[in-house]
Order: sequence, then C-alpha cells, then structure tokens
Amino acid sequence: MTECQEIQPRSPIARDEHRPVTSRTFREAARRRSLTLSIMFGLALSACPSAPKDEASAPRAENNTAAGAKADAPQGTAKQHVELPEGNGPVATVNGVAIPRDLFNREYTQTIERYERARHEVKPALRERLKDNIVRRLVDTAIIEQRAATMGITIDPAEQAAKWLEHKKRYGSEDAFKAFLERAGTSEDDVRRQFEANLLREKVFAHVSDEVTLKDGEAKTYYETNKARYVKPEQIRASHILIRVDANATPEVKLERRKIAEKALRAAKAKGADFAAVAKEYGEDPTRDKGGDLGYFARGRMVKAFEDAAWALAIGKISPIVETQFGFHIIKKVAHEKERTLPFAEVREQIERSLLARARNQAIRDALGKWKDEAKIEYFVKGDASIIAAERAEMTQPASTRKIQATPPTGLDPALREKLKTMRINPPPKKDPAPKQESPSASPASSATPSPSAPKP
Repeated sequence: MTECQEIQPRSPIARDEHRPVTSRTFREAARRRSLTLSIMFGLALSACPSAPKDEASAPRAENNTAAGAKADAPQGTAKQHVELPEGNGPVATVNGVAIPRDLFNREYTQTIERYERARHEVKPALRERLKDNIVRRLVDTAIIEQRAATMGITIDPAEQAAKWLEHKKRYGSEDAFKAFLERAGTSEDDVRRQFEANLLREKVFAHVSDEVTLKDGEAKTYYETNKARYVKPEQIRASHILIRVDANATPEVKLERRKIAEKALRAAKAKGADFAAVAKEYGEDPTRDKGGDLGYFARGRMVKAFEDAAWALAIGKISPIVETQFGFHIIKKVAHEKERTLPFAEVREQIERSLLARARNQAIRDALGKWKDEAKIEYFVKGDASIIAAERAEMTQPASTRKIQATPPTGLDPALREKLKTMRINPPPKKDPAPKQESPSASPASSATPSPSAPKP
C-alpha cells in the first residue's frame, strides 16, 4: 500500500522545496489519503525495509515478544514491565471466529516498547487507547479475511512467495534483513504474516474499488469550482555554484573561500563556458550533480540576498559573487515565467487521477463500514473509557491550572524529577498595560508576516 521513499537532498539556500501549485496540491492530498488508509487498516511498519539508525526515533515493526516479557528500556532508564490485560481467551470474535490473544499481546507489547525506546511517557490513557486501536485493527483484518473468502479472493502461493522474496530484496541482503529483525525485536514469521495480510487486503480493496469511475464532466466541474488552486505564481528558474563557508570561519579561511569563488566565477564567465560543467567542478551542495540547477521557484522561497540577486538578473546572465549565510554563490538566471492560471487541458489528467483516487478510497471506507455493520463482533478487551475520558477532561482545563505530565530528562536529582512532574503552569503577573506605539509604516499584513528565514545547511 505504501512505499518507502528516499528523501532527496535540497539546496541549502531554499527556504522550502519548490513545488508548482498543482503538483503540491495533489501530492499533499495523496499523502493525506495514504495516511488515512494506513491508520484505518493498520499497515505494518515492516513494509518499509530500511530502518533508521537512530532507533530512539524510529517506530519498530511488529514483534514476537512473549506475553509478559520486559520491554527493552531506553539507555539510562530501568527496564519496565509491560503490563498486559488480564485473561487468556480471545480478545474479540468476528462472526464466531476468535482473534487469538497472543496476536494482541505481541502488538501491544511491541507498541509500548516503541514508545519507551523513544523516551515517551506511556500514560494510562494512552495504554487504554492503544488497547482499543489494536483490537479494532485486528477485527478489521479478520473481517477482510472473511470477506476475501466470501468473494473467492485468494493469493496464489507462487505469487505470494515471489512477492515476499521481492520484498526482502529491498533490505539489500539477507544479513541486512536479519539485522533489521534483530534491531526491531521481531521475527521473520511475524513480518511475513503481516506482509501476506497486506497482500490479501490489497486484493480485496482492488476488487471493491476497481469498478469506480468518474462521472462525465466531474473533473471540469471541480476545476471551475477550484480554479484558484491552479494559479501558478510568477517564478524564475536559476542555477548556482555554491562555495560553502562555515559560520564560524576565520577571516583568513573566508578569504581563501572567496578566492575559490572568484576562480569559479571567471570559469563560468569564460567565452563558451558551460555553466553546468563549472557547477559540477566547483559546486559544494547537492545541486552540483545537476549542474547547479535549482528548478523554478517563486518569491519568498530563497534567502533574501540570493533571491534579490537572482530575480534582478536578465535571462542568461550570471551574477557577481553573492554572499549568504551559507557561503558564496554564483547565480545564472535560466528562465522567467509570469503568473498564469493553468488551463484545464494542462491539469485535467491530474484532477482525474486525484478525484478517482478519492472516490476509490471512499468506496473502500464505505465497504469496510458496511461489512462491520453486518458482522457480529464481540469485544473482550477494551480500553477503560473512564481513564480516557478523564484525560480528555484534563486537557480541556485552562493551561494555567493544567499539570505538566511530561517525563523530565534523565540524570536529574530524584527529588527534582518529582517536582517537575507535578509542576503547574502559573500565569505571568499582571502588569499595567503600556500604550502601544506603532511604527507609521507598520501594517496588519506586514506585522503578521514573518520575515524570510532559511534553515541551516
């Protein structure tokens, strides 16, 4: 259902990655739909083969920790026992088919461990919500499996085996896969079980949604209603050569770096020079591999000094050396596009894809809801509604009277830790209001707009 996407490096001078209006709209919508379905249908983390090196911030795949096992504790803290709900029977039944407790225990234990590894305090209300969420996901999986049987949908064992091998190859090697299992505290059987459940889920959902189509004129109607979304702002395209200078560089080092920038500028302005080739030779940021190409960007996307220089250039011209907090830049303006409204013919395919994906996702949600309404479901493990309600009530209290429940940093004196855990937020003392002096040039628009800033490289 979801793919692991490589994060591409971007230029350090960019305030934000450039995305045309229409492309950004559809990509963001697709991400929202993917996230919604992932939450609804409990897609396993095991679908993503690469695990971050920092396990403290990485959710781990489903594991096979035995019921009652102790979670791996974060460094500097004592191991904590994962307390499981009482009982030995199924956690739920779907049309008389039991959902084994060990499936719930493994996922619940693994989730608690994940929070503890990330050094998050697992409050009682969170534990109760997790119980509800995990049981609901297991129930959804059981319903989908039963519907697949009713529809006659199966996965050929040969196809299943081939797809599993293809999935494992994403890890790079067998040793890398085993290292992932060890790092995640899970087993190959658990990962494969979830993988096969996802394959079946995809087939069932495809059966439900494949016949969904758009009505005639639906895309055109959407375009006319939302035409403002398809206004493409004025933008330019530029390339650059960056000679990095550390923020703490000495004047001597800075002078040496500027000499390199001057050498690159002479090479770029030489008769018959290829700017892209010069950028590949001298550039010191990720865009060097693309000949310094930054693509199109609108105003406000780059740091001010860079933006002013780039927009002031004529097309095809090269700037003198421009200094920013990242170093010395040599900029070439490649193209300039005026603001325009994209015609329907240009965005029709994007709109149709987006509307069709939305309609198919809705069909899947409707089908799953209908199946759940028709099924006889009995729940034997539930979160404590009173604990969850108490937390909600506390969160609605004014901030000035709400207790801070965050876990204080490790390594503090025990008495201080307890004091921090129960500390209340007190409102600041009232002061006599002073007359507000406004600058003659100030305006609501300017005061509400933050000044452009750039992230550190």
